[in-house]
Amino acid sequence: MKRAAAWSLLLLLLGGVAWLGWKKFGPPPAPVAPVDLARHDGETIDFSSGKPVVKNSAADRATTEQAVKEMEEAAKSVTFGPAKKQPEPAPVPSK
Repeated sequence: MKRAAAWSLLLLLLGGVAWLGWKKFGPPPAPVAPVDLARHDGETIDFSSGKPVVKNSAADRATTEQAVKEMEEAAKSVTFGPAKKQPEPAPVPSK
């Protein structure tokens, strides 16, 4: 009886180790073809899922156009003055 309990405990332990190994080092995920992000003029690339998804619906285009208009309106009044001249650093005394 003790021998059967010992074998059952050993098999249960080995099963647990095998399950943990499978969870940690299981099969690799299927490779996904990369999305060429440089060739999507006018299309929306959504990264919210963690992967790039190219979208090109009428709603996406309208949202993009509205955002561009808002950015251009906000940037109209932005100006940059001449850069301030930095003071010369103090000379380092020689030893």
